[in-house]
Amino acid sequence: MAARTILIGLGNPIMSDDAIGLVVAQEVLRRLPAIEGDLSASGGLDVLDCVIGYDRAVLIDAMVTGRFPPGTVRRIDADAGLATLRVVDSHGMNFLKALEVGRVTGADMPDEVIIYGIEVADPTTIGEGLTADLAARVDGIVDEITRDLERGEA
Repeated sequence: MAARTILIGLGNPIMSDDAIGLVVAQEVLRRLPAIEGDLSASGGLDVLDCVIGYDRAVLIDAMVTGRFPPGTVRRIDADAGLATLRVVDSHGMNFLKALEVGRVTGADMPDEVIIYGIEVADPTTIGEGLTADLAARVDGIVDEITRDLERGEA
């Protein structure tokens, strides 16, 4: 029996590069119809409800580290020291803590959580549309994440 997977794109569609998780997730879901999907402007505890009952959860979100060029995709482990804008939220309970709470309370949490952080240049300017450099990289980002997930499906 195949693992049930949900892919969640995170971001705000009216905050420039912060929308990258939504943009990429939509295209990955189009290419991989066997994966269920959700798009969310929320983060942390709000995302927890979306992953209950799945074997694997894949989250795609913007990140700002200043260490990588915009469009760089990083597969993030929970203890890697990198943070995306919505998965690790200093203003509330972050998703990783929420996942831990879900497990402790007996909720049916995924055994595998994959987080893709995409380096962005401008997640704070109000306006629809990605910055030009990031927009030019969307197809390559989608290709990279799709290939990675296809390898994991085998």
